[in-house]
Amino acid sequence: MSKSTSSLETFDFLELLYMLSGSGKTGVLAVYRPDGLFQCWLQGGRVRQIEFGHLRGVEAAVKLLLDPRGRFHFEDGLTHPEPQLDASLDEVAFEVLDGLPEHKPMFDGPARITSPERVAAMRWTLQQQDVLRQVEAQRPLSDLTRDPGTHHMLAKLVRMHLLAPRKSRVARLSVTVTRTVRGVVVIDDLILRRWKEDLVRPPQHIAVRDDAGNVYTLPVRSGPDLGAQLLIPTDLLMRTGLRAGDSVLVRPV
Repeated sequence: MSKSTSSLETFDFLELLYMLSGSGKTGVLAVYRPDGLFQCWLQGGRVRQIEFGHLRGVEAAVKLLLDPRGRFHFEDGLTHPEPQLDASLDEVAFEVLDGLPEHKPMFDGPARITSPERVAAMRWTLQQQDVLRQVEAQRPLSDLTRDPGTHHMLAKLVRMHLLAPRKSRVARLSVTVTRTVRGVVVIDDLILRRWKEDLVRPPQHIAVRDDAGNVYTLPVRSGPDLGAQLLIPTDLLMRTGLRAGDSVLVRPV
């Protein structure tokens, strides 16, 4: 084999394809193996043909991914003379993953779609569209994955890096007693605005954690120019072990 090749054992083959596709490459990715030659043809980043021996398309890709080994080389600029596919890599990967052992999502809480543009470009059933809406509405994956079909769908999106845990920012604030409100704590407008962007909804409650590890869940509203202050009215302060001047960690619930 005269061409310079690399071992597939040190690469995630699907991520290698995504790297080439995302760069808009045209050419053929060839994997040389004792049991035959695998070839995936790209044109402008789109998948145009997949071959492995007598297998074509999804079947060829599944066979390689079930046993991802060999040495590979990408020949830039080549096009297939009679391509049988014209699909995005996302569409191909979503179908190929049906033939592979399932990877369970590594998290149970709310998730975020990492590329709404890529997800919007894929074809979805009405049921799958409903699942995506529930993901956007912050329903925890532990609830959604009780249904086996939904579990499989979300596991594939995790494998494709289209779904990731949604993490909210944590703020360290100083407890300040206020008499201007009752029954609700007040934090800076800017902090609540950032949390709303993270959660895709305005938070109604916050969790307040003191240095002793105690956590209190309190209703919240925003106020202007508060900076690093957490304003707590006396009626709520009496329900906690917090004191004026305490430094606490605060996150949305």
